[in-house]
Amino acid sequence: MCPSDAAMLITIGSFDGFHKGHAELLDICRKNSSGGEWAVVTFYPHPSEYMNRLKHSLFTLKERELVRLALDIPSMYVLEFNETLKNLEPQKFWNLVRERFSVDGLVMGSDFHFGLNRSGSAEYLADLARSEGLTKIFVAELKDKCRYSSSVARQKVIAGDVQGASEILGYSWFMTGRILHGCRRGRTMGYPTANIDISGRIVPAYGVYSSAVLVNGEYHCGAVSIGNNPTFHDVNETRAEIYILDFDGDIYGDELTVFFLGRVREIMAFGGREELMRQIERDIISCREIYGEAVKQDGTKKFLGRAREIYKSQKINPEIIKLI
Repeated sequence: MCPSDAAMLITIGSFDGFHKGHAELLDICRKNSSGGEWAVVTFYPHPSEYMNRLKHSLFTLKERELVRLALDIPSMYVLEFNETLKNLEPQKFWNLVRERFSVDGLVMGSDFHFGLNRSGSAEYLADLARSEGLTKIFVAELKDKCRYSSSVARQKVIAGDVQGASEILGYSWFMTGRILHGCRRGRTMGYPTANIDISGRIVPAYGVYSSAVLVNGEYHCGAVSIGNNPTFHDVNETRAEIYILDFDGDIYGDELTVFFLGRVREIMAFGGREELMRQIERDIISCREIYGEAVKQDGTKKFLGRAREIYKSQKINPEIIKLI
């Protein structure tokens, strides 16, 4: 997405997903923008990921773009975070932003820091902006920062508490991945599974999860198993396999978006094939129950509906802007 020529209000930050702690910043933008022109300015890769302080962010860039669209954020400009940008003094960074974007206002959280070694603060940037004649300057004291943060949401996902993560985000945590060929054991047992590519991304703790999976524009309940098949001892790497209930079709090579609704149980080894199949039957009942309750909740229902509309109406192809 290319920057607009129209003057706009912007908010700058890493925005690893948009959670409830960000809602105040987004609301300020909505209420104070001129003609609805406002934007999020963010970075890819996540600065902490680039500097090896973070293994994986909550969402891929494409997933962040889906969230942006679902939350009706007009524009998201993604700056390439590289060594040059990392080492910019705060004023030089701001100068480049001003050169690239037509800015008529600025929205920040009070704990916002930027520039070399995070040496620029929100107040410093507010003073810079005021000195250049900008009058729409908002520095918000965000509420519940310990509770609503990307780092806490990541911890919840890694621990397998996907419902806890959704409470922080305000929508179901999800992942998008291409379907790869697996060992096809599930098909011989009457439960054909699709193996989701999870390379290079955050993954929930080993376990079985209930999910809503979007297939060909429609939602199905999905039972997702994340682990390494301890019953058969033939898989060394972590895999994410999904059994899509009430669906029969060839989706190999397709890209699926899977919304995690709740954890059913931990991964465990069983005495053999028959014992595992009986447990799968119980898991499917649990997944249906969680799915049935989740999709009736207003927030989940609205977000899933928006995601479906977006996938039907457009391709999601976020662009990365090289600022310097």
